[in-house]
Amino acid sequence: MKIPKFISNYYILGLSGVMIAVMGLTAFFPSPWQDKSIYGYIEPVILYPDEISLIAKLDTGAVTSSLSAKDIHIYEKDGKDYVKFKVSHPAIDETPEYDLPVKHIVKIKKRASKEKSNKSDLRPVVKMPIYFDGKSYNIMVNLIDRSHFSTPMLLGRKALDKFNAIVDSTAQNTIQ
Repeated sequence: MKIPKFISNYYILGLSGVMIAVMGLTAFFPSPWQDKSIYGYIEPVILYPDEISLIAKLDTGAVTSSLSAKDIHIYEKDGKDYVKFKVSHPAIDETPEYDLPVKHIVKIKKRASKEKSNKSDLRPVVKMPIYFDGKSYNIMVNLIDRSHFSTPMLLGRKALDKFNAIVDSTAQNTIQ
């Protein structure tokens, strides 16, 4: 059956009109992804002020960020809590020591394990200066020994929001 020409012309005009209307609406209602950058699930990060390069896992399943640390010692100075720690991971050659104010203590659920006695960890949280994709940020990180994980740092949703990041789970090392 052949469609009459006047019907096919109306169909084409109708589709054109819908496309023009949609394009016009995007000018008034910009995409929520317009100002976002796409990164892989593994990306480089630099810790300041020591300019330590390390690899971070971008994890949309985690709310907070974590940094691999050892020798974590909380103490009081001038009436405030501070924490001394060394950044440590098998993938890092240097182990710089930091001495930062504790912003708060966070309770993090433990991963499923054979040990069922304690279901959560208490971890100190500090504000950490980092350099990510050409820009500097101060992000909150909790301190825990991540030496048994493949990456010394995990960047959670709060940090990813600061970076305006979209994570492509099939890509890695997209930052030049």
